[in-house]
Amino acid sequence: MTDTADYLARIRDYAQGKDPLELQKQTPAVLAELMARASDEQLARRPSRDKWSIGEILAHLAEDEIATAWRYRQMVEHTGVELAGFDQDLWARIGDYASRAPQESLALFRLLRNANLQFLRHITPEQWECFGIHAERGRITVRDLVVHMAGHDTNHIEQIRKMLG
Repeated sequence: MTDTADYLARIRDYAQGKDPLELQKQTPAVLAELMARASDEQLARRPSRDKWSIGEILAHLAEDEIATAWRYRQMVEHTGVELAGFDQDLWARIGDYASRAPQESLALFRLLRNANLQFLRHITPEQWECFGIHAERGRITVRDLVVHMAGHDTNHIEQIRKMLG
């Protein structure tokens, strides 16, 4: 398996057998609880030069939620739409994730996540099966993306837990 395939399998496994909307709903509170246990130094410290700090992970989660909001809505409006990927490391550099206040990133993530969950609660069963063609992952339905995002959340929560010891 390639690194990408391994990553996608791990992400899917995190959400296996669980309600992905419930997992997504819980994520902001779980992140807030983890942040409350962390010092400012812990939030800013990178585990290695090439790995993000907790604060940078929170900024990433917020900005990834922006991309996901657009993808959900585009798939519902234009099923079969092409979905561009994005370079998360470029976004992190341009967005200067390291300088962002972690509390502000969490607040932005919470607002965007709540908007996405509200959107998802109101789509029809047919709209859950609307799809896009992701540049890196191929055909993906709204349902698939919801499961992916739940696993993505869990992956980063586990990273943060390890960083906090």
